[in-house]
Amino acid sequence: MDIVQPAGDGCSAADEFRTRNNALFGRRKELLERIGALRARIDANAADMLCELALRRAERELENLTHEIMVANYGLVRRYVAMFTARSTEHNEDFESAGKVGLLWAISSYDPARGPFASWAFKPIQREVLRAVRDADHPNLNLGDFEKRPAILAAEQAFLEESEPDARLDYTDIARRAGVTEAQVRRVLDAPRLDSLQAPAGTQDGDAVPWEDRLADPSLSLEDEVLRRFHLGTVVAEGLPALEPRERYVLTRRFGLDGEPEQSLRAIGEQLGLSREGVRQIQQKALTKLNEPIADAV
Repeated sequence: MDIVQPAGDGCSAADEFRTRNNALFGRRKELLERIGALRARIDANAADMLCELALRRAERELENLTHEIMVANYGLVRRYVAMFTARSTEHNEDFESAGKVGLLWAISSYDPARGPFASWAFKPIQREVLRAVRDADHPNLNLGDFEKRPAILAAEQAFLEESEPDARLDYTDIARRAGVTEAQVRRVLDAPRLDSLQAPAGTQDGDAVPWEDRLADPSLSLEDEVLRRFHLGTVVAEGLPALEPRERYVLTRRFGLDGEPEQSLRAIGEQLGLSREGVRQIQQKALTKLNEPIADAV
């Protein structure tokens, strides 16, 4: 969002933006305190219908305010995506959606007393964007190796520039230059190329079937695990209130927890202004939160 500096007031755009951001987060903190107090009254059976209505109204206000903060700070997502990725790629939409998820994490944990929000949001956005880049471009590397990949490639380039044209790679030397282990260097530089599961494989009758449709998954997905361990009523009554409003919205729409028809990731993304991958990541984080107390209770 562009911020226009008022003429003649001597206040820079950065100062004005920081002041407005702090005001937004101050309102968010007050709302969270109000919601916490209302939930405490309801949990203690000391609330009436007006209290429950006030809670729902405050939660809607919090969701709207969070959206306002996201719009105000969306420039951070674009800036950091450009910093962490190639400027022209077919996955830019997914990378920005991942950046939005990181921005949500930053918003949910930020306090103005901790310093400028842009500095606080850097790590969460970086983490989510790099994970999306790894998933899209280097799925055969674990996240730890992927994060070290730029340093390893730079060390490899430096080694080649200082060596004879036909010199063999010295993994020990490259590891020393990059400050990583030799095993990490080998995993990055000698990473096997994985064929996409979407690539069709021929069958005897000539049909082409994607490999992912021919491979059975022996493990339950996280979604199946949550639904297996809990009755729907328990999830709605005890699990959803513990989620952030946007996480609760995604799960409610995705699995029809309010009795309405289930919606696809893409349909939910259109409602929230996110890509399918962005909604999937919010869904996965919400299901993980639900699964943590489930594992302790079972």
